[in-house]
Amino acid sequence: MTKRKVLAFFIYFVGLVLPVLAMLNCSGWDEGSMQVQSCVIDSDFIRAYANFYYALLLFSAFMVLIPLIIYVGVIILIAMFLPKIIKE
Repeated sequence: MTKRKVLAFFIYFVGLVLPVLAMLNCSGWDEGSMQVQSCVIDSDFIRAYANFYYALLLFSAFMVLIPLIIYVGVIILIAMFLPKIIKE
């Protein structure tokens, strides 16, 4: 595997897989306070990460998934163009 493919895989992992893992790690998300109640692996970074993606899903639910489509599109664009900037 080249460095470009590894970097693209890393970007997809951080942008698409880690949010799902963070949301599965935390439970008890309240729509009013936009906060999770508890996490299995409890750190401030993971809580903030999960809160952001739960909020993105909540807004997407009321806006016909447009914010989620934009987010996935930005991740794909970053994964396409950032590895081209990095030299072998």
